[in-house]
Amino acid sequence: MYSYVTFAVLLSAIVGISVAVWLLVRNESSRPAFAFGLFMLTMAVWSATHVGALMSETVRWQLRFTQLSYVSVVFAPVTWLVFSLRYTDRSGWGSGRRIALLSVVPVLTLGFVFTARHHSLFYSSISLAEVGGRPFLETEPGPWHVVNVAYSYTLLLIGTALLVNAALTNNRLYRRQSAVLLTCTLTPWLVNGAYHIGVRPIPEIDPTPLAFTLVGIPLAALVLRTDLTTFVPIAHERVFRTLDDPVLVISPNDRILEANASAQSVLGADRPLEGVAAEAVLPAELSDGETFHLPLEATVSCSIPVDGETRRFLAQCRAIDPERAAGSRGAIVSLTDVTVHLNQRDALATKNDALETQTAKLELKNEQLERLASVVSHDLATPLTTGESLLQLVRADLEGANPELEQLLDELETVHDRLREFSAALPELARESTDVESPIECDLETVAEAAWNVVDTHDLTLVVESTRTVRADPRRLQQAFENLFQNCVEHGSASSQRGESATGNGVTTVRVGTLEADDPPRATARPDTASPLPDRVGFYVEDDGPGIPFERREYVLRFGVSTGSGSGYGLAIVRTIVEAHGWSLAVVDSSQGGARFEVLDVE
Repeated sequence: MYSYVTFAVLLSAIVGISVAVWLLVRNESSRPAFAFGLFMLTMAVWSATHVGALMSETVRWQLRFTQLSYVSVVFAPVTWLVFSLRYTDRSGWGSGRRIALLSVVPVLTLGFVFTARHHSLFYSSISLAEVGGRPFLETEPGPWHVVNVAYSYTLLLIGTALLVNAALTNNRLYRRQSAVLLTCTLTPWLVNGAYHIGVRPIPEIDPTPLAFTLVGIPLAALVLRTDLTTFVPIAHERVFRTLDDPVLVISPNDRILEANASAQSVLGADRPLEGVAAEAVLPAELSDGETFHLPLEATVSCSIPVDGETRRFLAQCRAIDPERAAGSRGAIVSLTDVTVHLNQRDALATKNDALETQTAKLELKNEQLERLASVVSHDLATPLTTGESLLQLVRADLEGANPELEQLLDELETVHDRLREFSAALPELARESTDVESPIECDLETVAEAAWNVVDTHDLTLVVESTRTVRADPRRLQQAFENLFQNCVEHGSASSQRGESATGNGVTTVRVGTLEADDPPRATARPDTASPLPDRVGFYVEDDGPGIPFERREYVLRFGVSTGSGSGYGLAIVRTIVEAHGWSLAVVDSSQGGARFEVLDVE
């Protein structure tokens, strides 16, 4: 009988080593299948030592093979626990340091086993007995033997408990997988337990490695068939429970292996999704007309009706194992709901289209306004020329000096001059009244100095007390400064109205500075006093001349109203430029009593 037993154990050792090498070669060291390969290797070594013990007839060699068998006996529980941890996605619990700590007891056990002839810690007695006509090593367990058994079964129970938990918590697909795994693994441990309590069909032969080898073949097939290298049940379950986006696991034959709760609510309606053909539930955009077809790493837009509303999603397909995409056993499809984002984008695009249309209309109106102003200016030139010619003829026909008639002709000539000035200023007024469409960052000091260099300011002095950066059209802002500086030169004092020179009008210094929100307002007469007070942030231009009378400040910014002998369009153009920027203009007293122009509401 024992000859048949020896052959069976030898065969189990060969099969076990073959299965172990197969798993170890096909998988990386971090994979659960690799850990299972190590476990199978320990079982194969255990069987091989049994063969040696069965073929030995002396105490020395039987003890030697028994001692060698304990290399597998003490490390089998450790490898089993490592496999269970990796299979249930708890690899972090089995770090290198913890594995080393778990190996302390096995290492001590091996030390006690290989020195058993010199003490009684592991074996209290060692002898040779004859059973069935064959010699067998007979031992009595010592105290450390009990410790080793208790420790080994503790590790085995922990690993088995992890698998039981996985079998009870996973979905029905993985529950079947875990149930098969548990059935195959519990059987050998039950055989081992029966052996330790005295149930021994074959006397003196531990059938545990033989039992593990028998179930190791279907276990290895289960490992590779369900692809533990890519499907980690607990990890999938954990991810599926935490993700809000619908996620599906698709098999190579386009069947849904697993779907999270979000996918079930969006695609499942009243039926479970597992086992259903992918093209039967996924949108038509993700199929080629008949079967599910979405290239790996591709992103496709699709629409899905959800609760009577069409929701828009971005679908992406990923390989389960990116490192071997060509032979990957299935794919993961995720759906990201982008309905809100796309609706906002569409609404923004609609607003942009409306703004572009409105901008185009405003540009057209501005062009029409400028063109109309040019036409009016051009059409005014002909009658003005005719009127001036007739006035010259009338003067030539007058033979005698009639003071009253001369006064009337002088007044008529003044009217002609004002009309010609208005005609010349009309295109600029129309151009400067248009809104500023593309403002840029401008430094006030730089723009003011550029304007000062253009205007003939004689011996006046420019002082820039402070500066700031504003968003404006630099050309039009410089034009406003030029007109304000020109106003200081020509109309800075009442004496200029009496015919004095520009430098004798009382103005010596022109100042430019910034305004802050907490600066106190100066006395002013605004024509729109009922409107809200302007934002004090801005800048100012002021002089030290006699200023503008309080009662006239309300009118000096109107077209054709002059503070002196000018045309009355300079300040009107300034106001037009300021308002085109969205700002406001006020006339107040300067700190030296002169005129001060404040530009407010500047961002």
